[in-house]
Amino acid sequence: MEKYIDVAKTGDILDGQMKSFLVCDKKLLVINSSGNFYAINETCSHLGGELASGKLEGKVISCPIHGAKFYISSGKCLSGFKFGPFKLRTKDACIFPVVVEGEAIKVRMEIPMGTGELETEMHHG
Repeated sequence: MEKYIDVAKTGDILDGQMKSFLVCDKKLLVINSSGNFYAINETCSHLGGELASGKLEGKVISCPIHGAKFYISSGKCLSGFKFGPFKLRTKDACIFPVVVEGEAIKVRMEIPMGTGELETEMHHG
C-alpha cells in the first residue's frame, strides 16, 4: 500500500538546502531547489555515500565519495565515478514522489501491510 507521509514543513528546508529523514526505515534526502521539493534515496547507489554531504548544484547532486552525479528530479545518473583512468557505471538513484499541501511536505512511500503508527525522524547533517 502506498501513502503520502508528512516529513517536514516548507519553512524547514530553504531554497538550495537539503535535509535527511528516516521514513518507513528508508533514508531519504528532501531537497528544495527553487521552491520545488524533491525526495531521493539518501545513499549513493555506488558505495552508499551519504548524498546529504554531497554538493547540490541546481537540480544535480554529487556524491561526496567518488563524485557520481544524479538529477534530483529523476534520479538519473549523469556521470558515474572515476577510478584512475576508468569510468565505472553507477545505477540511477531511487526517487520518491513529493506533494506540498499548505506548508506540509509529503513523500509517497510504500507502507508494509499491518504497519501501525508511522514515525518520521529528521537527521541533521
